[in-house]
Amino acid sequence: MPADRAFGVPAVVCVSREDETGDALLARLLPAVRGRGISILVLSYDAFSGPWRGQSEGLFSCCIDYLSAQANVDATRIGVYGEGLSAALATDLAASDDRVAAAVCDGGLWNWARRTASIGWMTGRSDVTDDEAKSMSRLRSMRQLKCPALLVAGSRGIVHPSEAIKLQAECAEADIHLDVEIPPVAQTPLGEIENFVKVDDFIFGWLERKLANGSAT
Repeated sequence: MPADRAFGVPAVVCVSREDETGDALLARLLPAVRGRGISILVLSYDAFSGPWRGQSEGLFSCCIDYLSAQANVDATRIGVYGEGLSAALATDLAASDDRVAAAVCDGGLWNWARRTASIGWMTGRSDVTDDEAKSMSRLRSMRQLKCPALLVAGSRGIVHPSEAIKLQAECAEADIHLDVEIPPVAQTPLGEIENFVKVDDFIFGWLERKLANGSAT
């Protein structure tokens, strides 16, 4: 969805969560993207769980190659956005490809949790590292990111709000900037319902600011 501008516009590779199709994500994001002058390339999580499983970085890089070749896209202002397990994929891409200028991701918390669980299973211990070691492990993933990052915690993501807040505090102490958004929820007879419209608007407002010309904060 190109914007009518004289120069290239920012673009974002968007990957749906594991239980959502690419078409459903596109339909949901269109209101949040409209009027922001951002192009989006939407992919389904299924694309990464099929033949490309284990080669997500290569597929993501191909997407960036494609966007960079588009005449209406500014190749220096490409972001990545993932939800659910795709947020972990977005972290891996932002860490491996320095062309990523902004990332809505999980900050490496999913891979950290998997490693911790694996070590615990192999050793038979539920608490295999002390708090300092845990902090260092979490920060290691954040230091690999060379771009601004936003972590969305809560019901729509794979990161618990308490872990997100903890990581943000650790990043602040290490002089690493990480933005965290915890979506508001409403209590209903059916349980908690997240205001996804408001959250999507916040996410793309954040991407718009981070991918603005000359923006590095």
